[in-house]
Amino acid sequence: MTMAGTCTIRFSILLSFLLVSLLGVEGIISDSCKRYECPTYDVIQAEKDYEIRRYNSPLWISNNPQDTSFVDATRSGFVRLFSYIFGNNKEKKQIKMTAPVASEVSVNGGKSSIVVSFYVPKENQANPPTADDLSIQRWNTKYAVVRQFDGFVTNSNIAEQVAALNASIAGTKWSAKVPKSYTVAQYNAPFELFNRLNEIWFLYDSEN
Repeated sequence: MTMAGTCTIRFSILLSFLLVSLLGVEGIISDSCKRYECPTYDVIQAEKDYEIRRYNSPLWISNNPQDTSFVDATRSGFVRLFSYIFGNNKEKKQIKMTAPVASEVSVNGGKSSIVVSFYVPKENQANPPTADDLSIQRWNTKYAVVRQFDGFVTNSNIAEQVAALNASIAGTKWSAKVPKSYTVAQYNAPFELFNRLNEIWFLYDSEN
């Protein structure tokens, strides 16, 4: 390779790093969203460690497991919601699997409350099946500050990821109004060992 060619490659690499640092980079799209329907969103800001998304009116089916452990609550919630989509609902209707499993964590007086949700497919959103022990959540437009991480979600690494997202948005307009709850979105089935993708969401009703 000529010296000119080597310089061109080095310049391209340097330019790529500069663009990442100046413009940010959009997050990874989970392989699960190639197999299952996922809620759609627009990326309105991309930074190195987080991105801002705008979700437009998704619909979720939710339950509130009584487990205190995040992992146990998510497992219990997933089992009930999995049963729901396979027809364990008032209409005995099956609907398609979606991603992610979203677990919203709220802390009040030192006690955690966890709501586990499935995204409802678009074809069922006008008239979703119902169940006495489940609730329907209809979002208006939501803004999400999102941090991605890989591997398995554990009771110990969630706090680390939430703290890292808080650190990433420090000094921005989003840090002035961090919500009292956060959501952990998990895109992979428990048996999938590789290419796992998870996200921490801070959800806002507006961007101001």
